[in-house]
Order: sequence, then structure tokens, then C-alpha cells
Amino acid sequence: MGSRIGMRRRLRRGAMAALAVLGAVLSEPAGAAVEVLTAADNPTIAADMLVVRLTGPMVPPMARDLAAAWQASGEGRARLLLDLDSPGGSLVEAEAIIAALAAIRAEARVDTLVRHGALCASACIAVFVQGADRAAGGASAWLFHGACRDQATNVPSLALTERYLAILRAAGVDERFLCDLVAKGYVTTPGEFWLSGYELVHVYDARIVTRLLEPWRAEPPRAPPTGGPTGPH
Repeated sequence: MGSRIGMRRRLRRGAMAALAVLGAVLSEPAGAAVEVLTAADNPTIAADMLVVRLTGPMVPPMARDLAAAWQASGEGRARLLLDLDSPGGSLVEAEAIIAALAAIRAEARVDTLVRHGALCASACIAVFVQGADRAAGGASAWLFHGACRDQATNVPSLALTERYLAILRAAGVDERFLCDLVAKGYVTTPGEFWLSGYELVHVYDARIVTRLLEPWRAEPPRAPPTGGPTGPH
């Protein structure tokens, strides 16, 4: 089994149906999903953009499916937006996703997104920092901990943790922040260090998130169902 950045959240079990997108069938490990959106699905998406949502644990074949989705999108794509909501997973698979993004970056811009209320934990953070524009909600949740050999232990491997930190360092994450993670034991001893997107930017200036999303998002009004309760006045 490959090395894993341990997942601390209880994940849903059971098989998920395969997802057919752009003519490609993307296989799905339990609890994980790869969803592809284009302007045909959502008119707010630019015609030259492909949006790929990665949710659930980062385990094989997520990297392969990401690369397949990009290849299947055809000519004329100038930008990939990677929309993340993940509890982390395999460090090896995260490195494979990063390699897939590097290949895509050779021909298109890659941006990353973690929405308000979404989670980006451990291995997910290494993937998130691969974006040119790294947008996140102030109310998003972020989890740091050391990289473990497998899920059977919560004792970090110092060698694997350094490999993980090297990915963040190469992406321009603030060195003082990384040193604090080590000096305070957040990634070298068993435990969890939780932060919000707001804290990453305004408290720690970690240079992980480059742009905070607006906290207010307007929606069109929805009429109540005909004949149903109208609610309080």
C-alpha cells in the first residue's frame, strides 16, 4: 500500500456508479468522485474553461481520471479550474495528480478553488497550491497533519512529511508558516491542526490561498410551491 496522509474524517462506504463524462467513463473508488462541467452544463462557465470537481479521498484512479477528463475535453480549452472538497488521502496519489496538472499546465492555465463550507485536508492542500489563482472561501476548513506510512498509525513519518512540506515549499507557501508547523509539532507528532480559509490569509499570511471569495453570494428568488405553506411574514 502506498504511503498515505491519513484521513481523519469518517468516509462513506459502498460502491459508487461509474460517471460518464464527455464520452469517457471515469471509475470511482468508494466515497470519491470526479465531476466534469463545461459551458454546456452551466452558462456561467467560460467556453474555453473546463471545471473538474474532485471530492472525497484522493486515491487511485483520481489522477488518471483527471488526465482522461482533460484529454476528452477536446481542443480549445485554455483553462482548467479544479474545484476541491477532499479529506486528503494518498500522498503518492496526490503526487500523481500534481504530475497530471503539470502536464495540463504546459498547454493551459490551471486554477484551484475551495468553496465556502468545503474541506481541504492534508494531501488536498498539496494539490490546491498547484493553482495559479488559488481561491477559497473564508469559511472553508483546512487540516494539517504529518504524513503517515498508512492508515493503521497516526504517528507521522518524518521523511514522508518532509516530502509533503517540500511540495508546499515549491509552490511558494510561506517558509515561516512551514517552519511553525514543524516547530510547534503540528506535523511531527500525532494530532490535527485546523484553520479556516480566513485564518490562512489574515492570521498566518501563509500564501496558500491567493484570493478569498466574497462572503455574500446573491441568488435569484424562488417562489414557494403552489398551495404550500408560505412561512412566517
